[in-house]
Amino acid sequence: MRNRGFLGAGGVRGRAFAPVGLALVAALVVSMMAFGPARADGSGNRSDLKNFQHVFIIMMENTSYSSLIGNPNAPWINSAAATYGLAANYFGVTHPSQPNYIAATSGSTNGVTTDNDVTIDVPNIVDQLESHGKTWKAYMQSIFADGNTDKLASSAGNQLYERKHNPFVSYLDVQTNAARMANVVDLSQFDTDLANNTVPDYSWISPDQCHDMHGRGSSDPNDLCSFSHEQDLIAAGDAFLSATVSEIMQSRAWTGNSVIFITWDESDFPFGDTGGCCDANPGGGHVVTLTISHSDHSARSSNVAYNHYSMLATIEGGWKLGCLAFTCDSANVPPMSDLVGPQG
Repeated sequence: MRNRGFLGAGGVRGRAFAPVGLALVAALVVSMMAFGPARADGSGNRSDLKNFQHVFIIMMENTSYSSLIGNPNAPWINSAAATYGLAANYFGVTHPSQPNYIAATSGSTNGVTTDNDVTIDVPNIVDQLESHGKTWKAYMQSIFADGNTDKLASSAGNQLYERKHNPFVSYLDVQTNAARMANVVDLSQFDTDLANNTVPDYSWISPDQCHDMHGRGSSDPNDLCSFSHEQDLIAAGDAFLSATVSEIMQSRAWTGNSVIFITWDESDFPFGDTGGCCDANPGGGHVVTLTISHSDHSARSSNVAYNHYSMLATIEGGWKLGCLAFTCDSANVPPMSDLVGPQG
């Protein structure tokens, strides 16, 4: 497996930004504000969504919009925000983590309110994909780390892989279906699938806790993956995204109207930001969401209010999958059609 990022530089507690690279990021942000990207302030329903060749979703963790935009420890994210699509008014659905993952894959939190292990019997994106002949995989970084062999391993807080960041195994009709469970794989498989041009139509990527900006509890002050090294976690996540997106965009899967969604499940702990929209207010707070479309390389940002239901609705609309729960509320949950796909 290729190195998708590493922990380094700038271990500053809290959201005070380290000065390294400040001039670079400041220049990027000023450029974005002064010269572009083109801003779409109207309805998200710019045009009918076009068929997607491949959809890639990368779900990051627990970091607010203001903690990333302008942060010199996140140079790739700031460059991408100025180069591709930026949903500048995007929110998590709720707090804590797990219900956001459920929301993004089933259109509702479906009664899930904690990070505790759950099994729920509800329609989900896997049902939609398979009923429409679409292939899928969930790529979980470090799922088999430390000798783990159980895809249903409980979340413990300090593991690299956490079940709460893997919504697929909590759906009863995935959990009890061997063929579906076989599609939940370690992230190392992603390299192989891209290289062999066998990447599925729908790819979900959950980095481990050292690379999704979440971190873990540690008594070792030199452990750059610990909660105390917040800026190192941001730098590691930024490096992970840079490497992973580059790998996707250099692969044969990056064709047609393929799209990459990069989002964060919710804003910073201790979750003081409960901003929300789109049938989820209070919500999970203001977060960065980036879209990269193969068929439209223009830089653009949108001030339309979106959340994880909107992201799911966008995928459903592009593939004509129907709708799930709150994604059926088109009046309040607009698809992100001003940020993905060909200009209408």
